[in-house]
Order: sequence, then C-alpha cells, then structure tokens
Amino acid sequence: MDSGKLTKMKVVAYKKPDFSEKVGEYDVLVNPDQYHDKSEYKYSTNSSPSGVSAETVKFRGAGTKQFSMDFFFDSTGVMSSDPVDDQIDELKELIYTYNGDIHEPNYVKILWGTQSLFEGRLKEWDILYSMMDLNGTPLRAEIKATFIGSVPVKKKAAQEARNSSDLTHIRVIKAGDTLPAMCFKIYGDPGYYLQVAEFNSLDHIRDIRPGDQLVFPPLV
Repeated sequence: MDSGKLTKMKVVAYKKPDFSEKVGEYDVLVNPDQYHDKSEYKYSTNSSPSGVSAETVKFRGAGTKQFSMDFFFDSTGVMSSDPVDDQIDELKELIYTYNGDIHEPNYVKILWGTQSLFEGRLKEWDILYSMMDLNGTPLRAEIKATFIGSVPVKKKAAQEARNSSDLTHIRVIKAGDTLPAMCFKIYGDPGYYLQVAEFNSLDHIRDIRPGDQLVFPPLV
C-alpha cells in the first residue's frame, strides 16, 4: 500500500563483485523522471553461397546490459545549500573514485524503494554545470551517468548451467510452445528439432501438448 511518503532513489556501493562488503550509499537529491535500461543480443553473420544476397545471422548470446540516468545537484537553497562540488564528490567517492583496497572502482546497486533497478559499475559520466554566481561558481549541475552490468560469477554460472547445450534439459510444454522454438532457446539453433523429436519418440513435431514433458539431450 502506498504510504504517500516520498522514497528516494539510492546508489549503494560494494567492494566485492558479489555485492558484499558494503562501502556506503548515496540518496539522490532529486528522483529522476526517467532512466534507460538497455539490453542486447549478440549475433554474427556468415556470407551466403555465391549468388544469394542474404546473410545467415547466428545467435551468439546476450550482450552486456547498460543503465543510464541523470543525477541533479543544487546549491541555491531550494533543495540544498551545500556547494555543488561537495555534493558531487560524495557520489564520486562511491562510484567513480578508485577503491584503494581493490584498485578499481566499486560495484554498485541502484535501488528505488523495494526495486533493485540495476547491478554493475560506472562506465562513464558527463557533468554539465549551470547557473554560475558572480564568482563563476556553479550553483547547479547535472550528471549523465551510464553504468555497465556486472553479474556475480556464481550467479552467472548458474544461469549458464540452466541454459547450457552440454547438459540434459527437461522442459514442460506450455501453450504456444513449438519444438523448433524450444530448440533455439536451449541449443541456439532451431534445426535440432528433428533429433529431439526422434529422441522423444515423436511421430510428428506437432505431437506435443501443454503439460507434456520433453527431454532435450546434450549435443554431441
């Protein structure tokens, strides 16, 4: 239930790649009104036989996730009176500055209320200063930050094990499933559907119904 209380987005820094050994946290001054969460797949292309203009596109796996957002800083007294540079340094210490214990920047989680929006590390940031006083000191600033995803080794290994084509998989058929599509998901190639059908003693690839179990053997 919504309590009506404003919840600030939070950036939490950690020393370890499994997001343990918390270093510190930072509450944003102003919650962003938008953020970007980018995912992609990797493909490779192979030239087709002579005389054919199309190229074969081969799925290679998931690419690295990226998360982008803006941080806002204000020292006009409207939201804060602390110098803009001091406010930036507080965030910089957690996500940009090298951690002397690990000799590289910290790992970070971006949290908002009960949501964990992203896990990774800072890739880049770009600071725009504005509203200078008579001495040229900026009273406001905006940082455009991009983070790159980082998955803990154990978590990544578990994910890869679940989807590895070198292991036997047992899947329960759901409405809308097709054998070629399931082969693509497990093996990365829908062309193995005939072998899977034969392995499961299917007379036809359409002889599957929701609730049935199929065994997808390892590739040899």
